[in-house]
Amino acid sequence: MRMRRMLVTMATALLLLAGSMGLAQADESVPPALAPPAGYTAVLTARATGVQIYRSTADGAGFKWSLEAPLAELSYAGGVIHHYAGPSWEAADGSKLARDASVPVASVPAAHASADIPWLLLKVTADPAPGALAKVGFVQRIATQGGVAPAQPPVRAGTLVGVPYTATYVFYARPD
Repeated sequence: MRMRRMLVTMATALLLLAGSMGLAQADESVPPALAPPAGYTAVLTARATGVQIYRSTADGAGFKWSLEAPLAELSYAGGVIHHYAGPSWEAADGSKLARDASVPVASVPAAHASADIPWLLLKVTADPAPGALAKVGFVQRIATQGGVAPAQPPVRAGTLVGVPYTATYVFYARPD
């Protein structure tokens, strides 16, 4: 009887844990606003570790933080991608992407928007060089942690700060 009660208690705990994990995964699902257009499929997923660089600028009688650029290293099974101003992404094999500024960026606030930078979908243009990024048309940034500008306003113009962040980047291309 005692063993049975312990098994029931353990089973109940596992069900509760599984349910809460399901909720956490549901919270992490990608919003439809960040879905790439029909015909694009994920060809590469990478985990980023880096900083969002902010510059202090004049704002009336005071100062504010303005996003300057990202600076991150994205790791994936095939190697490393460097992410920097533009925004741009450059793989170790020489293939490179840059944001297509003619298409607006789709943005959705992160679940913890006060601490985590938004999730994005960006239209990109691939450099003609062959490689891992050669056919990519869209980049999605999801599962962000950190990276939000400091809460404390700057005291002078021109100061640069790097705020640590992590994210998952998904690269989408049309199949051949």
